[in-house]
Amino acid sequence: MQCAMYGTLLWVHSNWRWVVMLTGLLAIGNAWYGWLSARPWTTRSRVLNTVFVSALDLQFLVGVLLYVVFSPIAHAAFADMRAAMSNPQLRFFAVEHGPPMLIAVVLVHVGSARARRAPDDRQRHRRFAIWAGVGAVLMFLAIPWPWLDVARPLFRP
Repeated sequence: MQCAMYGTLLWVHSNWRWVVMLTGLLAIGNAWYGWLSARPWTTRSRVLNTVFVSALDLQFLVGVLLYVVFSPIAHAAFADMRAAMSNPQLRFFAVEHGPPMLIAVVLVHVGSARARRAPDDRQRHRRFAIWAGVGAVLMFLAIPWPWLDVARPLFRP
């Protein structure tokens, strides 16, 4: 059962990143455009931000389940952290993937909350653009892209 659940969650986590990246691109792009062109904060802006944050939350939840409960890679790393630090695969998934993703999720949530509390539309766009933009860059840097030593496929079959 655990093996099947691991495979399913890994597939979801691997492929759902594209939904997160697309919704993030749309929401952050909308925020930058709204900020730089002084556009009003519309229902579209609110919906894009909400969809991005929701997609990111689901991704994070699946990632935490993998990290804490199901992943043999994470379990091997935590069993011997000293050895894990000398193994690029174990080190990446123990300390170079999860913690930066947690920080990125916090940044996006802070940006969303600060945008909701902003005094005017331009500040709403600005706050979300900056906070979520930094979070998105951090996420992008912590993904195991195919050109890295810890490569994972772009799409998991």
